[in-house]
Amino acid sequence: MSDPPGPLIGSGRAADVYDLGDGTVVRRYRTPNAGLEREAEVMRYVRSKGYPAPRVHAVDGRDLVMDKVDGRTMMSRLQDAPAKVWTYGRLLARLQAALAEIPAPDFLMAAGWSAGTDDRVLHLDLHPMNVMIAAGGPVVIDWTNAAGGPPGFDAAMTYVEMATYEVDGHKERIGRAVLLRRFTRLRGRRLIDSFIGAACDHRLADSNTTPGERVAIAELRTRTAGRERRE
Repeated sequence: MSDPPGPLIGSGRAADVYDLGDGTVVRRYRTPNAGLEREAEVMRYVRSKGYPAPRVHAVDGRDLVMDKVDGRTMMSRLQDAPAKVWTYGRLLARLQAALAEIPAPDFLMAAGWSAGTDDRVLHLDLHPMNVMIAAGGPVVIDWTNAAGGPPGFDAAMTYVEMATYEVDGHKERIGRAVLLRRFTRLRGRRLIDSFIGAACDHRLADSNTTPGERVAIAELRTRTAGRERRE
């Protein structure tokens, strides 16, 4: 494995982010990623439509080089300022709604969830850890899972991820509940419920989902199935 190209400034489940010291960062995957060129293409595409994603400079093997976003994640901000949960719930809903306005290009549909003529770009991992709050506004990162399909599926994925990630402490659980309530109200309960079962199944099929999350997702899936039967 090659030496780190600079200071480590972030780590996710599949990749690490290093500061290159020239206003850019490299997102380095720990294993070969055949979809890296596609991820870069998605970011370039949504930026061309005015959506806040980092500017991509290069793709090289396991490395994706892009502009450094000077800011902190929405999650980090919430930990320091829990009172902003209402504001950030609204922001997250607006970011997801804005993405739902962008038509899905043909190259995304090969791995998409086609609904016909109304397919849109889906991030499929849009949660507070993947929104950077910078001086110039929010920036959405980590487009690894992007696809094309119905906007409701993306909204449901956001809901499922936020509802089932593991938290410690009473305050954290309350904060998550408020964030979910705000997001759901603004995106629409009916829209989310239409795809929540499929979103649960998608998360359960993801090898990066933790054991604790799997338990929570399965419980949410059971509650959803019960509600669908009653309706």
